[in-house]
Amino acid sequence: MIVTAEEFRIMKLLVIKDWQIYQKQLAAYVVGLIIGLTLVGMSKVWSFYGGGLLLLVLLICVGGFAIQSSLLNERKEQTLPFVMSMPVTPMMHYWSKLISNVTIYLAPFTLVVAGTAFVVLYTPIPDGVLVWAILIYGFLAVNFFLSLCTALVVESEGWNIFAQIGLSTLISPFMLAIGSIDAIHSQTRTNNVAWGSAAVAILALEIAVIVLAIVITGAIHRRKVSFL
Repeated sequence: MIVTAEEFRIMKLLVIKDWQIYQKQLAAYVVGLIIGLTLVGMSKVWSFYGGGLLLLVLLICVGGFAIQSSLLNERKEQTLPFVMSMPVTPMMHYWSKLISNVTIYLAPFTLVVAGTAFVVLYTPIPDGVLVWAILIYGFLAVNFFLSLCTALVVESEGWNIFAQIGLSTLISPFMLAIGSIDAIHSQTRTNNVAWGSAAVAILALEIAVIVLAIVITGAIHRRKVSFL
């Protein structure tokens, strides 16, 4: 896809619009995530699990709220016809929504991943927990991207909510599944940040699912000649 200067300018305006709408809520989520990281860093059993749960819930919410605000509400409040009145193609709209949602999500997501690495490596928490945590964060990213790609393709709000809830219910089974893998679970009690073959394979699969979802969604939008 070759983007002209004018198309890039319009896409940039659409991305900025989404950021301006979401910035206050994003700031509130960031404060909550910092509180969660602080609790984890206290290295107490109750604070570790409480802070960890808070991080998981907020990372799910921050992605879901971004999708709801920039895509689903746009259709519900009939602001999409205004966008259609601009010189915007379906592919331009797709890329602007993808970029705005991904950057909105990556801001708190990167904070949590970096904060978790710092907390784990510089507190009494076993360093081996880091690999387990990154795999969970990777699954949350998969959750977000699949929800986002579904919202970009499926116009039904009901089906989008169903997809988000359905994907969220898989988080606990995933955590139990990787916790049952001895090569991963055994390292969480040590100070070795060991990326074994099982952990690398799971992370690679998570990345592959994200890339595949984006490629498929992009291919669907590339075939559209209009918003209708």
